[in-house]
Amino acid sequence: MTFSLYRAHVALAGLVAIAATSPHLQVQTTRPYLPIGLFFGQIEEGARVFTPARLLPLDHPEAQGHQFPTLQQLFGSEFPALVWLGQHAGLRLWATLQRYPTEPSPEWPYPEFRPPPDTTQLRGTSVVHRPQAENPLPGLRAVLYAAREPLLFIVDTRGLTLSQRGMTTPTTMGLDLTRAQLLEALRRGAALAPPTGLGAVIFDP
Repeated sequence: MTFSLYRAHVALAGLVAIAATSPHLQVQTTRPYLPIGLFFGQIEEGARVFTPARLLPLDHPEAQGHQFPTLQQLFGSEFPALVWLGQHAGLRLWATLQRYPTEPSPEWPYPEFRPPPDTTQLRGTSVVHRPQAENPLPGLRAVLYAAREPLLFIVDTRGLTLSQRGMTTPTTMGLDLTRAQLLEALRRGAALAPPTGLGAVIFDP
Protein backbone atom coordinates (compact mmCIF):
# COMPACT_ATOMS: atom_id res chain seq x y z
CA MET A 1 0.00 0.00 0.00
CA THR A 2 1.42 3.40 -0.97
CA PHE A 3 1.60 6.21 1.58
CA SER A 4 -1.05 8.27 -0.26
CA LEU A 5 -3.39 5.29 -0.43
CA TYR A 6 -2.77 4.62 3.26
CA ARG A 7 -3.67 8.22 4.12
CA ALA A 8 -6.88 7.97 2.08
CA HIS A 9 -7.77 4.74 3.87
CA VAL A 10 -7.21 6.33 7.28
CA ALA A 11 -9.24 9.40 6.32
CA LEU A 12 -12.14 7.24 5.15
CA ALA A 13 -12.07 5.23 8.37
CA GLY A 14 -12.15 8.47 10.36
CA LEU A 15 -15.19 9.71 8.47
CA VAL A 16 -17.01 6.44 9.10
CA ALA A 17 -16.21 6.68 12.82
CA ILE A 18 -17.47 10.27 12.99
CA ALA A 19 -20.67 9.34 11.17
CA ALA A 20 -21.24 6.47 13.57
CA THR A 21 -20.93 8.68 16.65
CA SER A 22 -22.41 11.97 15.47
CA PRO A 23 -26.03 12.47 16.60
CA HIS A 24 -26.65 14.59 13.50
CA LEU A 25 -25.57 11.85 11.10
CA GLN A 26 -27.04 8.83 12.84
CA VAL A 27 -30.09 7.19 11.34
CA GLN A 28 -33.05 7.30 13.74
CA THR A 29 -33.55 3.73 14.93
CA THR A 30 -35.33 4.32 18.25
CA ARG A 31 -38.82 2.90 18.23
CA PRO A 32 -41.63 5.16 19.48
CA TYR A 33 -43.56 4.38 22.63
CA LEU A 34 -47.12 3.08 22.44
CA PRO A 35 -49.36 5.33 24.58
CA ILE A 36 -51.76 3.60 26.95
CA GLY A 37 -54.26 5.06 29.38
CA LEU A 38 -56.99 4.36 31.90
CA PHE A 39 -60.42 6.02 31.96
CA PHE A 40 -62.55 5.94 35.11
CA GLY A 41 -66.21 6.95 34.77
CA GLN A 42 -69.50 7.14 36.64
CA ILE A 43 -71.57 4.01 36.21
CA GLU A 44 -74.64 6.01 37.31
CA GLU A 45 -74.55 7.99 34.08
CA GLY A 46 -73.87 4.97 31.87
CA ALA A 47 -70.09 5.21 31.73
CA ARG A 48 -67.84 2.22 32.21
CA VAL A 49 -66.29 2.16 35.66
CA PHE A 50 -62.93 1.25 34.18
CA THR A 51 -61.78 1.48 30.56
CA PRO A 52 -58.16 0.78 29.63
CA ALA A 53 -57.19 1.95 26.12
CA ARG A 54 -54.04 1.32 24.11
CA LEU A 55 -53.59 3.91 21.33
CA LEU A 56 -52.61 1.57 18.53
CA PRO A 57 -52.58 2.92 14.96
CA LEU A 58 -56.11 2.90 13.55
CA ASP A 59 -55.08 0.47 10.81
CA HIS A 60 -53.58 -2.00 13.27
CA PRO A 61 -55.51 -5.31 13.22
CA GLU A 62 -56.08 -5.14 16.97
CA ALA A 63 -57.44 -1.57 16.82
CA GLN A 64 -60.08 -2.36 14.18
CA GLY A 65 -60.33 1.33 13.33
CA HIS A 66 -61.38 2.41 16.83
CA GLN A 67 -60.17 5.75 18.20
CA PHE A 68 -59.65 4.23 21.66
CA PRO A 69 -59.17 0.47 21.29
CA THR A 70 -60.06 -1.22 24.57
CA LEU A 71 -57.24 -3.54 25.51
CA GLN A 72 -57.85 -7.14 26.49
CA GLN A 73 -54.59 -7.73 28.34
CA LEU A 74 -51.65 -5.76 29.69
CA PHE A 75 -48.30 -6.65 28.18
CA GLY A 76 -44.65 -6.24 29.09
CA SER A 77 -44.03 -3.42 31.55
CA GLU A 78 -47.45 -1.78 31.11
CA PHE A 79 -48.69 -3.24 34.40
CA PRO A 80 -45.93 -1.96 36.74
CA ALA A 81 -45.71 1.37 34.92
CA LEU A 82 -49.45 2.07 35.31
CA VAL A 83 -49.36 0.96 38.95
CA TRP A 84 -46.43 3.34 39.51
CA LEU A 85 -48.25 6.27 37.90
CA GLY A 86 -51.43 5.52 39.82
CA GLN A 87 -49.58 5.52 43.13
CA HIS A 88 -48.34 9.04 42.47
CA ALA A 89 -51.92 10.10 41.74
CA GLY A 90 -53.22 8.50 44.94
CA LEU A 91 -54.80 5.54 43.14
CA ARG A 92 -54.15 1.93 44.15
CA LEU A 93 -54.42 0.08 40.87
CA TRP A 94 -52.55 -3.15 41.58
CA ALA A 95 -55.57 -5.39 42.33
CA THR A 96 -57.71 -3.96 39.51
CA LEU A 97 -55.05 -4.17 36.83
CA GLN A 98 -53.90 -7.61 37.91
CA ARG A 99 -57.30 -9.23 37.43
CA TYR A 100 -58.91 -7.14 34.68
CA PRO A 101 -59.36 -7.88 31.87
CA THR A 102 -57.04 -10.82 32.53
CA GLU A 103 -53.68 -11.35 34.20
CA PRO A 104 -50.83 -9.33 32.67
CA SER A 105 -48.41 -11.07 30.34
CA PRO A 106 -44.63 -10.50 30.33
CA GLU A 107 -44.64 -10.74 26.53
CA TRP A 108 -44.51 -7.66 24.30
CA PRO A 109 -46.39 -8.36 21.03
CA TYR A 110 -45.77 -4.95 19.41
CA PRO A 111 -42.22 -5.08 17.98
CA GLU A 112 -42.65 -1.76 16.17
CA PHE A 113 -43.10 0.05 19.50
CA ARG A 114 -41.12 0.32 22.72
CA PRO A 115 -42.74 -1.01 25.89
CA PRO A 116 -43.20 1.47 28.77
CA PRO A 117 -40.29 1.97 31.17
CA ASP A 118 -40.04 -0.68 33.85
CA THR A 119 -39.77 0.09 37.55
CA THR A 120 -35.99 0.30 37.37
CA GLN A 121 -36.13 2.88 34.59
CA LEU A 122 -38.77 4.84 36.48
CA ARG A 123 -36.53 5.36 39.50
CA GLY A 124 -35.49 8.97 39.74
CA THR A 125 -38.22 10.12 37.33
CA SER A 126 -39.16 13.74 37.85
CA VAL A 127 -42.68 13.98 39.35
CA VAL A 128 -44.43 17.34 39.68
CA HIS A 129 -47.83 18.06 41.24
CA ARG A 130 -49.94 20.83 39.75
CA PRO A 131 -53.35 22.35 40.69
CA GLN A 132 -56.52 21.68 38.74
CA ALA A 133 -56.39 25.24 37.40
CA GLU A 134 -53.52 24.13 35.14
CA ASN A 135 -55.21 20.93 33.98
CA PRO A 136 -55.49 20.82 30.17
CA LEU A 137 -58.29 18.21 30.22
CA PRO A 138 -61.28 17.69 32.56
CA GLY A 139 -60.62 14.67 34.74
CA LEU A 140 -56.96 14.26 33.81
CA ARG A 141 -55.15 12.95 36.89
CA ALA A 142 -51.70 11.92 35.74
CA VAL A 143 -49.46 11.72 32.68
CA LEU A 144 -46.06 10.16 32.18
CA TYR A 145 -44.10 11.86 29.44
CA ALA A 146 -41.02 10.72 27.55
CA ALA A 147 -39.24 13.79 26.14
CA ARG A 148 -42.61 15.57 26.54
CA GLU A 149 -44.50 13.00 24.48
CA PRO A 150 -47.41 11.35 26.38
CA LEU A 151 -46.68 7.75 27.25
CA LEU A 152 -49.11 6.84 30.06
CA PHE A 153 -52.19 8.71 31.26
CA ILE A 154 -55.02 8.37 33.76
CA VAL A 155 -58.36 10.16 33.35
CA ASP A 156 -60.96 10.08 36.15
CA THR A 157 -64.26 11.84 35.51
CA ARG A 158 -66.19 10.30 38.42
CA GLY A 159 -66.27 13.53 40.41
CA LEU A 160 -67.20 15.83 37.51
CA THR A 161 -70.59 16.86 36.21
CA LEU A 162 -71.35 16.79 32.50
CA SER A 163 -71.28 20.59 32.52
CA GLN A 164 -67.78 20.62 34.00
CA ARG A 165 -66.69 18.37 31.14
CA GLY A 166 -68.36 20.56 28.52
CA MET A 167 -70.85 17.81 27.68
CA THR A 168 -74.62 17.43 27.53
CA THR A 169 -74.81 13.69 26.83
CA PRO A 170 -72.88 11.04 28.76
CA THR A 171 -70.51 8.64 27.03
CA THR A 172 -69.19 5.23 28.02
CA MET A 173 -65.67 6.67 28.34
CA GLY A 174 -66.69 9.66 30.45
CA LEU A 175 -65.45 12.20 27.92
CA ASP A 176 -66.61 13.22 24.46
CA LEU A 177 -63.52 13.78 22.34
CA THR A 178 -61.44 12.27 19.56
CA ARG A 179 -58.02 10.69 19.92
CA ALA A 180 -56.45 13.74 18.26
CA GLN A 181 -58.15 16.04 20.79
CA LEU A 182 -56.99 13.87 23.69
CA LEU A 183 -53.37 13.84 22.49
CA GLU A 184 -53.48 17.58 21.88
CA ALA A 185 -54.62 18.16 25.48
CA LEU A 186 -51.97 15.82 26.85
CA ARG A 187 -49.28 17.61 24.88
CA ARG A 188 -50.43 20.96 26.25
CA GLY A 189 -49.58 19.66 29.68
CA ALA A 190 -46.15 18.55 28.48
CA ALA A 191 -44.69 22.00 29.16
CA LEU A 192 -44.81 21.08 32.85
CA ALA A 193 -42.55 18.06 32.28
CA PRO A 194 -38.77 18.01 31.64
CA PRO A 195 -37.83 18.57 27.97
CA THR A 196 -35.81 15.35 27.92
CA GLY A 197 -36.09 11.99 29.63
CA LEU A 198 -39.01 10.81 31.70
CA GLY A 199 -41.29 13.11 33.66
CA ALA A 200 -44.66 12.66 35.34
CA VAL A 201 -47.22 15.40 35.90
CA ILE A 202 -49.91 14.85 38.54
CA PHE A 203 -52.96 17.10 38.66
CA ASP A 204 -54.15 17.11 42.27
CA PRO A 205 -57.93 17.10 42.85
